[in-house]
Amino acid sequence: MQQFITTLREQPVVSLGALAATLALLCITLLGRIERLKDRLHIAQAAAEDAARAAALAAPGGIDPDVVLELLRTGERPTLDAVYATMQSRTAGGLRR
Repeated sequence: MQQFITTLREQPVVSLGALAATLALLCITLLGRIERLKDRLHIAQAAAEDAARAAALAAPGGIDPDVVLELLRTGERPTLDAVYATMQSRTAGGLRR
């Protein structure tokens, strides 16, 4: 063990090379994991949009599912007030044309 430590101290290039190789393997592993998580995110996002569309169709008052999806995509909370306000603004915008 002492000989290994001495070798590492006397040849820092070997130590840096081993560290660089370890970090490269770690980066490759993390990049692969990120790609898998991105795929799972897209699947979850599609499921959330389907659930929002189903909930909007089941809600009283004739909520437009596209308005709910629009609010979700913009990052706003799809509360009933926000949905109705957006629907009214769409209707007002449509009447102006």
